[in-house]
Amino acid sequence: MLSSQHGLTKTNIRKLFAARAFASLLLLAIFYWFESYAGEQTLNFLVQLMFLWLALLTIQVVVFRFSSSNLGHVLIQLIADLVLIGFVIFGSGGLNSPFIFLLGLVIITAGSQAHILLTLTTAVLAAAAYLLAIYMFEDIRHVVIPPESTLKILLQTSLFFLTGGIMALIASRHARLQEKEQVTSVEHQQLKAIHNQVLDVMHEGIVVLDTALTVQSFNPSAATLLGLSAQHTGFKIDSFIHLPDELHNAPKKVSIPIIQHEVQHQNHHLLLTFKKLNIEHDSLWLMTIVNVTETRKLERKLAEKDKLAHIGQMSAMLAHEIRNPMQTISQAAELMGLNQQDSKLERMITEEISRLNRLVSDMLDYASPLHPKPKMTNISSLISSSVQQIDLSQSLNITVNCDDIEADLDPDHFRLILDNLLRNAVRVSPEPASIYISFEQHKTNWSLRVHDHGQGIDESVKDTLFQPFKTGHKHGTGLGLATVYQVCLINQWQVYIDKGITDGACFVVECTLGSTNIEGESIHG
Repeated sequence: MLSSQHGLTKTNIRKLFAARAFASLLLLAIFYWFESYAGEQTLNFLVQLMFLWLALLTIQVVVFRFSSSNLGHVLIQLIADLVLIGFVIFGSGGLNSPFIFLLGLVIITAGSQAHILLTLTTAVLAAAAYLLAIYMFEDIRHVVIPPESTLKILLQTSLFFLTGGIMALIASRHARLQEKEQVTSVEHQQLKAIHNQVLDVMHEGIVVLDTALTVQSFNPSAATLLGLSAQHTGFKIDSFIHLPDELHNAPKKVSIPIIQHEVQHQNHHLLLTFKKLNIEHDSLWLMTIVNVTETRKLERKLAEKDKLAHIGQMSAMLAHEIRNPMQTISQAAELMGLNQQDSKLERMITEEISRLNRLVSDMLDYASPLHPKPKMTNISSLISSSVQQIDLSQSLNITVNCDDIEADLDPDHFRLILDNLLRNAVRVSPEPASIYISFEQHKTNWSLRVHDHGQGIDESVKDTLFQPFKTGHKHGTGLGLATVYQVCLINQWQVYIDKGITDGACFVVECTLGSTNIEGESIHG
């Protein structure tokens, strides 16, 4: 037999007790009003009912105070109701009492407690209270019950049992539902506990933000990485860490892809991932935080190892490349001894020495260790110095678009990048075509653009353009753009080719202030 005491809690029993006490007083008042014409005898009986009600109430209070069985508490309350209603039926006419239906209400009350045995027991006791009340009325009041009323008594008693059976079925179904609810609640609590444990042991930080980007909840890892505490719930997340502009500008009701953003925070490199969660009529942001500091250190170490490997390759090539100019210089010098008036030989020696010097300089730039030392630097002065060095004769058509602004960067590294890009642009731009240099700085980023008007970059070398010894120019060493790549990598800048340019080639160097944007079609990470 199914039964459940899920609903038989102390709170529910107290509520039931209070409701019954009020209903009992209301019943006595109705009884008094209904029988007020009967005179003194009815008043005496009403006084007796009041004493009975107080006695039953006292018994219930005592049981409730000293017994721990919730089922017993409910059963005592229902029995007290049946006794009181039985006496009311006795005092209001027995078989003809208008209060007989109240016994059915007690059975329904028992069925609402989702306990089958309690419901059936109450139905039996209600039938017994009904029979005792009408036969006591017949015996004490000397009233003869006519034979034709026997069927009425039988039907009334059967109705109590039928009500009890129906309420037992309802109680059974109610008990099953409560058991399922209890099992579901337990499973929910278990899943919640597992969820909390997973969040607690995760190395990745998890922060839930609302549409206004205020902190709703976070796990311990997020608290450690960002310095959050419990009182920071409700604070703007950008009070603790720099956020990408696209997150601020994201539409509230439109589904958008994942946004990733890398920032430097308290000597750590943090990779932030933002995913919009649409929950019913509300929207939330899920921010995950991964500490990629060790990954970036490993990348730099691998880059250094890769550089050492290229240097080994470079040594073999350099020996061959140095030998050729030296042989040419040696032969030219011998011929000069025979014919000192030959200017071609002097020019040949000068060109070969220049080529050798350029090769050695590029190799030293590529192989030298890079340690960024950013400081506030006047960009316009850096660009002017680079242009003057490249165009000593002031014969080139170089246009510069740069305001008198300062940026927080390593001036030597910026100059090294600009010199290499400008040298390439001069080499490939036919005269009198112009070279265009621009520098723009915004609130969250800056960008350098060097645009030449040559024939563009051949598709065959685009994928290897930033690798050592890969060049599309017959006089190039293949180290200039490789050096640019290395410098950008160590400074966490981006370098790429503007694919929207059809007239020549345009190299772009970008930096997101305080971070490295990992989205877009960048050539390096």
